[in-house]
Amino acid sequence: MKPCPKNWMNISKQLVAAPIGGASWMLNALLLVAILSNRQLRSQRQYWLTMALAFADFAEGLASFIGALYRLPFYYSETACNDYKTPLQCMILPHNIIWRWSDSATAFMLVATALDRFIAISFPTFKGNRVAISMISFVFGISALCFFYAWIMPIQQTIAGTMLPAVCGTGGLIDEKYTHVSKYIAGAMSAISVLVHFIVAYKVHRFMRKVSAVKNFGEAPKISKQELTFTLTCLIKGLCTLILDSCPRIYGVYLLSKKNLIGVDLDNSGVGSFLFAFVALNGVMNVFVYAGGQKEV
Repeated sequence: MKPCPKNWMNISKQLVAAPIGGASWMLNALLLVAILSNRQLRSQRQYWLTMALAFADFAEGLASFIGALYRLPFYYSETACNDYKTPLQCMILPHNIIWRWSDSATAFMLVATALDRFIAISFPTFKGNRVAISMISFVFGISALCFFYAWIMPIQQTIAGTMLPAVCGTGGLIDEKYTHVSKYIAGAMSAISVLVHFIVAYKVHRFMRKVSAVKNFGEAPKISKQELTFTLTCLIKGLCTLILDSCPRIYGVYLLSKKNLIGVDLDNSGVGSFLFAFVALNGVMNVFVYAGGQKEV
């Protein structure tokens, strides 16, 4: 029996994903504890969305961390390439269960938080508590549908007697078209959140000009200092999202699609797959942005 070949790109990806994912889930867990332990914070609408986003980032980071720890021994092993599992055995692994939900939840929650800032700045007197709850429920509901849909192909494959390499990579486990479409949608959602943040930035700029143009501050639009500060924090988060989430997601899927068109195995998909290891960095930066921008946090 020949020793298993080593794919150093996949090994490098897991070596990057483990510390970034670990940092993301631990820091977002701290952010959740910080908000939940403060009655004033957890009673505010904007922090409901912050907690929902932090929970999605927590789940994504935890999945990346566990998945990297699970896969690394297989990539280093001399014999693991000869081990096989059924698709359902792969799907019930903790990181695969979490990933199927968190992949879409993180991207859609970015849009929800951006829309909340748009509402807060555009309609300062509108409380929007029910809207915030509706947005969170919608995002978590859509993510649940994506979660259940992802199980269809593994169930069909298991019934048909299909066996997959025990490393349980995405290639061959999840429907290929669904993988590409879902990742494109996730990339598009994060990009839309950035666009909404740019619109909000323009509205904040106009508000500040109106404030400086009048002698009496009371004549300016009534936007509270707290809402303004929180919005500016979210604008910084939007810039981080553009650099660390939108661009890697969209370009990564493009590279995956390109390699698939020329017949390259998606489990050995090189840079395209490697880029997704860095997406969890956005979850890490979100914690620092909130902690640095909001004194109460």
